[in-house]
Amino acid sequence: MDIITQEIKNNDQLIRVHGFQTGRLAIKQSAMTSQKPGMWSTLWSFKDKNFAEWLPVWCWVIEHPEGVFLIDTGLSSEVNQKNYFRKVDFVSRYYFEKQMKFDITQADEIDQQLTKVQLNSKAISKVILTHLHIDHVGGLPHFTNIPVLVNEREWQSKDGAFPVLFPSTFNPEIIRLSERFQTFDKAYYITKAQDVLMVETAGHTTGHTSVILKTNKGVLFFAGDLAYTQERFQQQKFSATTKSLQQSLLTCEKVKDLAQREKVVFLPSHDTQNGERLAALANL
Repeated sequence: MDIITQEIKNNDQLIRVHGFQTGRLAIKQSAMTSQKPGMWSTLWSFKDKNFAEWLPVWCWVIEHPEGVFLIDTGLSSEVNQKNYFRKVDFVSRYYFEKQMKFDITQADEIDQQLTKVQLNSKAISKVILTHLHIDHVGGLPHFTNIPVLVNEREWQSKDGAFPVLFPSTFNPEIIRLSERFQTFDKAYYITKAQDVLMVETAGHTTGHTSVILKTNKGVLFFAGDLAYTQERFQQQKFSATTKSLQQSLLTCEKVKDLAQREKVVFLPSHDTQNGERLAALANL
């Protein structure tokens, strides 16, 4: 699996950013191209026999003077086990087992990926979750006794999440995004330097959150599933599993407005071009 590292400064502080691919997933083609995201579009996609292309599942690490921050934890290789989804409701189990494909081994999991950049699970200061879907929380068992930050609205809504699959040790730190940043009226500053922060980017889920890293060369925008790829963001295309199309469009406008003010490097969770974009610090 690919790993990309970028060294960058904010003021005079050196920061390292690592991107890891923790497996791949695929959903039905009609779910990817749905014009009206929502439950009915998701159910309609069950008739489709064709899968869309594989999507990488990215996680990110920010090595910062104030700590080492992990954004999302990726897939668990346990999704390959026959009865992994036995505890979820029938329709959801059918969706995961028949309407999705997963490609991940234990060696692809985030704890193993960290060792490739001379880190390990215990080196992580905080985990920041963009949302609670299975391809973002699968690696949580590797990070017991480490603070896990979750947007309060995401925790309350749990759209498309399955708490029965959460590890028994999961006790997140619920964050109220009560501050502001530029075009975003819901933000939370994680570092004292105020250069790592969470912003609410609702749409894919009610409390979906993106993470921002401010640098001397612009903003790195870790977008989660706001849009699966930069191209889809620009084309305003969203998957059938998106909670609110209207909210997604409003959030995208906030990101575009931010990009009018300063350079934005857009890094969503399922884009095959993320490595090249991070390496080049390519503008949105």
